[in-house]
Amino acid sequence: MTSPIPGLITWPVLTVLASVLACRWWLLRESLVDRLINRALAAAVFEHLLREAWFEQALAWLLPGADRDVVNVARQLSLGAVLLTVSHIYGIAELWAGADPAQTWRRQRRYYLVTITATAVILIAGTPARRADQLIDQTLGWRAVVIWVVFALPLGATALHVGRVSVREMRAAGETTWSERALYTAILGTVAALGGVAVVYPIEAFSSVLTGRPSWDPEMRWKAWSGFLLSAVGAPAVVTVPLISALLTHFGWDRTSRYCRRLQPMWADLTAAVPGIVLETPHDHYGRTDPAIRLHRMTVEIRDSLLHLKRYSDSPDDLAATGGDPHSYARRVAEAIATKAAGHPPRASRFPPRHRIRPGTRDLTAELHQLLALAEAWPHVRGLAKSPEP
Repeated sequence: MTSPIPGLITWPVLTVLASVLACRWWLLRESLVDRLINRALAAAVFEHLLREAWFEQALAWLLPGADRDVVNVARQLSLGAVLLTVSHIYGIAELWAGADPAQTWRRQRRYYLVTITATAVILIAGTPARRADQLIDQTLGWRAVVIWVVFALPLGATALHVGRVSVREMRAAGETTWSERALYTAILGTVAALGGVAVVYPIEAFSSVLTGRPSWDPEMRWKAWSGFLLSAVGAPAVVTVPLISALLTHFGWDRTSRYCRRLQPMWADLTAAVPGIVLETPHDHYGRTDPAIRLHRMTVEIRDSLLHLKRYSDSPDDLAATGGDPHSYARRVAEAIATKAAGHPPRASRFPPRHRIRPGTRDLTAELHQLLALAEAWPHVRGLAKSPEP
């Protein structure tokens, strides 16, 4: 069916959909789930193009055969493109449910076979409608019932599977972040709509054929609008949530990256004073470093530097021993760096081994906030670290 949705609505939405797909191919293409999502989005874009009049006319100009035959085939193939999108969603749900990731593409080939078979049935059953240059619901008959049943079965199976896995994950999840809550909400809303489509479409066709009455919507406007909202609005909403997080991380606007930037000046001075504690930072295939890994590495290296520099200080106390005053402690650290830079040997520990701090359970959140407070005070004293006091 050619989309009855105005271009003023279609084009902005398709532009956003294509932009989301492009951004995901750029930032989110490493994991199996990301690749399945990207393929699902690509199939969704193709589905909407098959329903656009200009695209149908372009196909009619490019492909052999009567123009109306090519256009009608494109309209019915758009239903197959929907099933192709759904096949990827089902594959994602399987991984989410705990299926073996190593068998992902083997399973996906089976879903593709189901999609091809269902599309073939739709095209065969839709032959009378194409010959009459009509839409499926204009021709109706038992062939239309077959089309909508074949179309609805994969949608219903996917809705049930995704809904069951989503509910299980929500029950198992403890404290969730805003992005996780938004993701669960978007998924459940999309699943409910998908399940509604799977139930209503075949029931409507069966009822019309059984009673001998024509379809209440022979132009299939309601189907066009519901499909458009589901695949062009609901599904992208699900995948946009992790994309927003990826974009924030890529540009350094997420909270973890902001912490890294606040620690960076102090970390640079401390690791320059004690270069032996710096470890190699891991990178992914694209040369990127996970901000969480970077932050953890920075906190460890800052803490190790501070422990090393205690031996060059007359007051080898930690931040807690200074009354929680980060400015006082920062001054002592800067003086210790200057003492080390001047070539003075480290002082022997004035405390017997039994009085030394022993490792134990630490409050990592509290430690991070202490280091951030120390980093905030650091610019005021870092000049002391560049030259020893007379």
